[in-house]
Amino acid sequence: MKDKREEIELRSEAFNEVLNTIPAWIIRWGITMIACVVLILVIGSALFKYPDIISSTVTLTGTTPVSRIVARTSGKLQEVYVENNSWVKAKTLLAVIENPAKTNDIIWLKELVSQAESHLDSIALIPSRQLQLGSLQSIYSSFYLSMSEYRQFKELAYHLKKIDLVKEHIVKNEIYYTNMLKQRKLSEIQVGIAHQQYARDSLLGIKGLISKEAAEESYSRYLQSFLSLESVDRSLENLQIQLVQMRESLYDAEYQYLDQKNKLETQLRSLVNYLKTEIDTWEINYALITPIDGEITLMQYWTNNQNVTAGNIVFNIIPTCQGEILGKALLPAERLGKVKKGQKVNIRFSSYPDKEYGMVKGIVKNISLIPLTDAQNTKSYMVDIKLPNGLKTTYNKELPFLPEMEGQADIITEDISLLERFLMPIRKVITESL
Repeated sequence: MKDKREEIELRSEAFNEVLNTIPAWIIRWGITMIACVVLILVIGSALFKYPDIISSTVTLTGTTPVSRIVARTSGKLQEVYVENNSWVKAKTLLAVIENPAKTNDIIWLKELVSQAESHLDSIALIPSRQLQLGSLQSIYSSFYLSMSEYRQFKELAYHLKKIDLVKEHIVKNEIYYTNMLKQRKLSEIQVGIAHQQYARDSLLGIKGLISKEAAEESYSRYLQSFLSLESVDRSLENLQIQLVQMRESLYDAEYQYLDQKNKLETQLRSLVNYLKTEIDTWEINYALITPIDGEITLMQYWTNNQNVTAGNIVFNIIPTCQGEILGKALLPAERLGKVKKGQKVNIRFSSYPDKEYGMVKGIVKNISLIPLTDAQNTKSYMVDIKLPNGLKTTYNKELPFLPEMEGQADIITEDISLLERFLMPIRKVITESL
């Protein structure tokens, strides 16, 4: 019995030794398999890449955006000239906010000022009718007086008539001077003849062939002809002096004319510019004018006597030509680094669920260089998204363009592998510890 127990114990120890000893080939194959699995995981994580998606709200607009007409002054709508969905041309007066001036009088004055700005002489005499111009009344009165004075200056033409008269005197004196020159030539000839006659008579008198009285008479004729020549020379000198004085008078008259004309025109143009500035100010404060061609959309305000508040949008003008459709997305500054030009964008519109209509494909066209700051002092960058296929979706459906239609833009950034994403925190820790 004892021998059997010892035999069992011996066999148990041998069996345990076999069980506790792992064969070397199993260890080698096990390590190899684990290494292969780890290597496959590392290679797979290095090869498997996927992008980050940066989402933001996007608003559709055209290169010619919707124009909002904002009230600059609080008050009642005095006159509304348009109806909802009507088409208007640029610079059309849409409505006027209540003010002391009459709109028709302001419009008439604006046309007059525009005419005066291009050509003062083209303005007819301003009618002395009573205008209701509000704050422009005093400056218009000055303009009216200045314009009347200028018109009187042009119509009387006192300086021009004086200039013409002086020119006429100059011409007559120049003709007279020319005639005197001819007379001088004749006097010179006469002096020459008288001198020759006197020389002959003197010689004859010396020889006793003529009397002394005859010789003296010949000398007297010579002196008279010489004095006549001297008189002509004095007259020519006086004429030259008179011509110089007349030309001086002409220059003075021309200077006075130009000086008076420039003074009146400068004063008038100054008042015209002042009036133009005041009219522009009136339009900014009280007139609602469309800057573009388009269709009127009325929302809160549509008729006379409605109260508007400064800063409120009174009209929306949808442009006739929208131009190229673009998406505008705002991205926070901390998320901008991954976004680059040319990256793809998937756009989903809240009005058109993507499960039913699909997505619109876009491309990042431009990123603003300067951030926008909102009321909370948060900085964001504007990203322009180009739509190569317009509003055609991935389901081949064409979505209608609605101004300022909003949706969600998913910007697909560069692919990053799993291995890089795993190593990023480690690299950050190592970099910061150096």
